[in-house]
Amino acid sequence: MDVDSKETVQTDSSLLRKLSLLFQRLINDIWSSPINLLLTVLILCLLVKLFLLKRKSSGKSNEKKILKQLPKMPKTDLTVQQLRGYNGIESNGRILTAIYGDIFDVSKRSDLYGIGGSYSLFAGRDATRALSKMQLDPSLFSNEYDDLLNLTEKERSTVRSWNEDYREKYDIVGRLLKPGEKPTMYPSEETTIDGGYDLNNKKKE
Repeated sequence: MDVDSKETVQTDSSLLRKLSLLFQRLINDIWSSPINLLLTVLILCLLVKLFLLKRKSSGKSNEKKILKQLPKMPKTDLTVQQLRGYNGIESNGRILTAIYGDIFDVSKRSDLYGIGGSYSLFAGRDATRALSKMQLDPSLFSNEYDDLLNLTEKERSTVRSWNEDYREKYDIVGRLLKPGEKPTMYPSEETTIDGGYDLNNKKKE
Protein backbone atom coordinates (compact mmCIF):
# COMPACT_ATOMS: atom_id res chain seq x y z
CA MET A 1 0.00 0.00 0.00
CA ASP A 2 1.49 3.37 -0.99
CA VAL A 3 1.67 6.47 1.20
CA ASP A 4 -1.31 8.22 -0.43
CA SER A 5 -3.54 5.18 0.14
CA LYS A 6 -2.52 4.96 3.82
CA GLU A 7 -3.25 8.64 4.33
CA THR A 8 -6.67 8.23 2.66
CA VAL A 9 -7.58 5.28 4.92
CA GLN A 10 -6.43 7.18 8.03
CA THR A 11 -8.46 10.22 6.98
CA ASP A 12 -11.59 8.12 6.41
CA SER A 13 -11.15 6.36 9.77
CA SER A 14 -10.69 9.68 11.55
CA LEU A 15 -13.85 11.06 9.89
CA LEU A 16 -15.86 8.01 10.88
CA ARG A 17 -14.69 8.30 14.49
CA LYS A 18 -15.69 11.97 14.59
CA LEU A 19 -19.13 11.24 13.11
CA SER A 20 -19.58 8.39 15.59
CA LEU A 21 -18.70 10.65 18.52
CA LEU A 22 -21.06 13.37 17.28
CA PHE A 23 -23.86 10.84 16.88
CA GLN A 24 -23.29 9.46 20.39
CA ARG A 25 -23.26 12.99 21.82
CA LEU A 26 -26.51 13.78 19.99
CA ILE A 27 -28.19 10.64 21.34
CA ASN A 28 -27.00 11.44 24.86
CA ASP A 29 -28.29 15.04 24.62
CA ILE A 30 -31.70 13.85 23.41
CA TRP A 31 -31.99 11.04 25.95
CA SER A 32 -30.84 13.12 28.92
CA SER A 33 -33.33 15.94 28.27
CA PRO A 34 -37.10 15.26 28.32
CA ILE A 35 -37.73 18.37 26.22
CA ASN A 36 -35.26 17.29 23.54
CA LEU A 37 -36.73 13.80 23.55
CA LEU A 38 -40.26 15.16 23.15
CA LEU A 39 -39.22 17.46 20.31
CA THR A 40 -37.49 14.59 18.54
CA VAL A 41 -40.61 12.40 18.77
CA LEU A 42 -42.81 15.23 17.45
CA ILE A 43 -40.46 15.84 14.52
CA LEU A 44 -40.44 12.13 13.64
CA CYS A 45 -44.24 11.97 13.83
CA LEU A 46 -44.52 15.03 11.58
CA LEU A 47 -42.14 13.54 9.01
CA VAL A 48 -44.08 10.25 8.95
CA LYS A 49 -47.38 12.13 8.55
CA LEU A 50 -46.03 14.23 5.67
CA PHE A 51 -44.74 11.09 3.96
CA LEU A 52 -48.11 9.34 4.27
CA LEU A 53 -50.01 12.42 3.02
CA LYS A 54 -47.74 12.71 0.00
CA ARG A 55 -48.15 9.03 -0.76
CA LYS A 56 -51.95 9.23 -0.43
CA SER A 57 -52.11 12.33 -2.64
CA SER A 58 -49.98 10.61 -5.28
CA GLY A 59 -52.27 7.59 -5.22
CA LYS A 60 -55.39 9.72 -5.72
CA SER A 61 -53.73 11.60 -8.58
CA ASN A 62 -52.89 8.36 -10.37
CA GLU A 63 -56.41 7.06 -9.79
CA LYS A 64 -57.96 10.14 -11.39
CA LYS A 65 -55.71 9.78 -14.42
CA ILE A 66 -56.96 6.26 -15.19
CA LEU A 67 -60.67 7.10 -14.86
CA LYS A 68 -62.50 6.16 -18.01
CA GLN A 69 -63.43 9.16 -20.16
CA LEU A 70 -66.54 8.62 -22.28
CA PRO A 71 -67.65 10.73 -25.27
CA LYS A 72 -70.29 13.36 -24.60
CA MET A 73 -73.78 11.89 -24.45
CA PRO A 74 -76.48 13.30 -26.74
CA LYS A 75 -79.40 14.90 -24.90
CA THR A 76 -82.38 12.65 -24.22
CA ASP A 77 -85.19 12.54 -21.68
CA LEU A 78 -85.59 9.32 -19.70
CA THR A 79 -88.15 7.60 -17.53
CA VAL A 80 -87.17 6.31 -14.10
CA GLN A 81 -86.96 2.78 -15.54
CA GLN A 82 -84.73 3.88 -18.43
CA LEU A 83 -82.52 5.89 -16.07
CA ARG A 84 -81.80 2.76 -14.03
CA GLY A 85 -80.01 1.28 -17.04
CA TYR A 86 -77.30 3.94 -16.74
CA ASN A 87 -75.71 2.58 -13.58
CA GLY A 88 -72.20 2.14 -14.98
CA ILE A 89 -72.61 -1.63 -15.35
CA GLU A 90 -75.25 -2.16 -18.04
CA SER A 91 -74.15 1.00 -19.84
CA ASN A 92 -70.42 0.37 -20.42
CA GLY A 93 -69.37 2.85 -17.75
CA ARG A 94 -71.99 5.51 -18.41
CA ILE A 95 -73.41 6.76 -15.09
CA LEU A 96 -76.38 9.09 -14.86
CA THR A 97 -78.25 10.48 -11.87
CA ALA A 98 -81.33 12.70 -11.62
CA ILE A 99 -81.60 15.70 -9.32
CA TYR A 100 -84.74 17.84 -9.16
CA GLY A 101 -85.86 16.83 -12.64
CA ASP A 102 -82.51 17.20 -14.40
CA ILE A 103 -80.45 14.18 -15.46
CA PHE A 104 -76.70 14.59 -15.02
CA ASP A 105 -73.88 12.59 -16.58
CA VAL A 106 -71.48 11.85 -13.70
CA SER A 107 -69.46 9.22 -15.58
CA LYS A 108 -66.22 11.19 -15.26
CA ARG A 109 -66.32 10.59 -11.50
CA SER A 110 -66.83 6.84 -11.57
CA ASP A 111 -64.58 6.71 -8.49
CA LEU A 112 -67.43 8.38 -6.58
CA TYR A 113 -70.54 7.08 -8.35
CA GLY A 114 -69.36 3.68 -9.55
CA ILE A 115 -69.31 0.41 -7.62
CA GLY A 116 -67.74 0.93 -4.21
CA GLY A 117 -67.87 4.72 -4.51
CA SER A 118 -69.17 7.01 -1.78
CA TYR A 119 -72.22 7.91 -3.91
CA SER A 120 -72.77 4.61 -5.71
CA LEU A 121 -76.44 4.73 -4.64
CA PHE A 122 -76.88 7.66 -7.07
CA ALA A 123 -75.96 5.58 -10.13
CA GLY A 124 -78.99 5.26 -12.41
CA ARG A 125 -81.33 6.67 -9.78
CA ASP A 126 -83.26 9.81 -8.85
CA ALA A 127 -81.23 11.23 -5.94
CA THR A 128 -83.54 14.20 -5.26
CA ARG A 129 -85.17 12.97 -2.06
CA ALA A 130 -81.91 11.69 -0.60
CA LEU A 131 -80.16 15.02 -1.23
CA SER A 132 -83.09 17.02 0.11
CA LYS A 133 -82.75 15.18 3.42
CA MET A 134 -78.93 14.95 3.26
CA GLN A 135 -79.10 11.20 3.86
CA LEU A 136 -77.60 8.27 1.93
CA ASP A 137 -80.44 5.92 2.82
CA PRO A 138 -81.36 3.29 0.16
CA SER A 139 -85.04 3.68 1.09
CA LEU A 140 -84.94 7.26 -0.23
CA PHE A 141 -84.18 6.05 -3.78
CA SER A 142 -87.54 5.03 -5.25
CA ASN A 143 -87.99 2.50 -8.05
CA GLU A 144 -90.99 4.51 -9.26
CA TYR A 145 -91.42 8.16 -10.21
CA ASP A 146 -91.28 10.39 -7.12
CA ASP A 147 -93.49 13.49 -7.38
CA LEU A 148 -91.78 15.03 -4.31
CA LEU A 149 -95.06 16.61 -3.18
CA ASN A 150 -94.38 15.98 0.50
CA LEU A 151 -91.00 17.72 0.61
CA THR A 152 -90.82 20.72 2.92
CA GLU A 153 -89.80 24.13 1.62
CA LYS A 154 -86.47 23.77 3.42
CA GLU A 155 -85.84 20.41 1.74
CA ARG A 156 -86.72 21.90 -1.66
CA SER A 157 -84.30 24.75 -1.06
CA THR A 158 -81.58 22.26 -0.11
CA VAL A 159 -82.04 20.14 -3.22
CA ARG A 160 -82.20 23.20 -5.48
CA SER A 161 -78.77 24.16 -4.14
CA TRP A 162 -77.50 20.68 -4.96
CA ASN A 163 -78.96 20.99 -8.46
CA GLU A 164 -77.09 24.26 -9.02
CA ASP A 165 -73.89 22.69 -7.72
CA TYR A 166 -74.21 19.75 -10.12
CA ARG A 167 -74.93 22.10 -13.02
CA GLU A 168 -71.49 23.63 -12.47
CA LYS A 169 -69.72 20.25 -12.39
CA TYR A 170 -71.58 17.92 -14.77
CA ASP A 171 -73.40 17.96 -18.12
CA ILE A 172 -77.19 17.88 -18.16
CA VAL A 173 -78.23 15.19 -20.65
CA GLY A 174 -82.00 15.48 -20.34
CA ARG A 175 -85.03 15.59 -18.07
CA LEU A 176 -86.60 12.90 -15.89
CA LEU A 177 -90.00 12.10 -17.37
CA LYS A 178 -93.22 11.88 -15.40
CA PRO A 179 -95.47 8.86 -16.08
CA GLY A 180 -97.10 9.35 -19.48
CA GLU A 181 -94.99 12.40 -20.34
CA LYS A 182 -93.48 12.45 -23.81
CA PRO A 183 -89.77 13.15 -24.25
CA THR A 184 -88.53 16.33 -25.88
CA MET A 185 -87.11 15.78 -29.37
CA TYR A 186 -83.72 17.45 -29.17
CA PRO A 187 -81.87 18.39 -32.40
CA SER A 188 -79.77 15.61 -33.96
CA GLU A 189 -80.79 13.08 -31.32
CA GLU A 190 -80.27 9.37 -31.74
CA THR A 191 -82.32 6.73 -29.92
CA THR A 192 -79.21 4.66 -29.26
CA ILE A 193 -77.13 6.49 -26.72
CA ASP A 194 -73.35 6.12 -26.69
CA GLY A 195 -72.31 4.19 -23.63
CA GLY A 196 -73.89 0.96 -24.77
CA TYR A 197 -77.49 1.29 -23.55
CA ASP A 198 -80.12 0.96 -26.31
CA LEU A 199 -83.43 2.67 -25.57
CA ASN A 200 -85.15 0.86 -28.42
CA ASN A 201 -84.26 -2.54 -26.99
CA LYS A 202 -85.35 -1.44 -23.53
CA LYS A 203 -88.78 -0.36 -24.79
CA LYS A 204 -89.30 -3.76 -26.39
CA GLU A 205 -88.64 -5.61 -23.11
